[in-house]
Amino acid sequence: MRSLSVIILTKNSRSTIESAINGALLVGEEVIVVDSGSMDDTVAKALQLGASVISIQWNGYGDARNQGAAKAKGTYILNIDADEVITDQLALSINSIKPRPKSIYGFKRLNYLGTKAIKHGEWSKDRVWRLYNKNETKWDLSDVHEKLKCTGFHKILLKGVLKHYTADNIEAYQQKMDAYARLSAKKYNDGQKKVGWIKMVVSPLFNLLQNYIFRLGILDGKAGWDIAKTHYQYNRNKYRYLRVLKKEAVMAL
Repeated sequence: MRSLSVIILTKNSRSTIESAINGALLVGEEVIVVDSGSMDDTVAKALQLGASVISIQWNGYGDARNQGAAKAKGTYILNIDADEVITDQLALSINSIKPRPKSIYGFKRLNYLGTKAIKHGEWSKDRVWRLYNKNETKWDLSDVHEKLKCTGFHKILLKGVLKHYTADNIEAYQQKMDAYARLSAKKYNDGQKKVGWIKMVVSPLFNLLQNYIFRLGILDGKAGWDIAKTHYQYNRNKYRYLRVLKKEAVMAL
């Protein structure tokens, strides 16, 4: 695909930035690293590898992706994170795209816990929609789970996978999911969402059964169980944190 810029979000990503940029160079006419305050040598490594770098104040994923797109020369934008790697098959699919108006392009994501590829459970149906015409749409500004504004757009799933090195270990993943739970609670609270005790108890339990049993997370061994438990806790926590926010709001009156 011609006129394609790849945007990579980074913060203290020295261990993964080289693989991310090398994959991006398979498809992009330019690679832009959007860095939000790295304290390591992420920026220096990115510049050495031929990427350009812009530094920003962090105001969420959607804002960071939009800032990168605004600086891009390309009409088409592909967003990846610093812990994601474009595979050869995915690169071939991207390079073969014949652009259509009002279309966004997505692909499957293969998630890793440490060095283990997780093929079942919560992560088994992971799809991300990251390639688009910047003149037609942009990212929303949600605190978490940001999306492209694409009502009325065609969604085209490409062949190939994006490798995602989610976390080095389950403890790091648990910390990440706790941060997401807090952001989700804030998003729900801002949207005036209500939650009762039944939702708080039943939804996490159903999620655990769905991911470990019905989506066959059990086949991923201990890692599958650890991931299922982490998502159970994530679902509990986001509702628990929401109740705390609502209680604080009432006490502030």
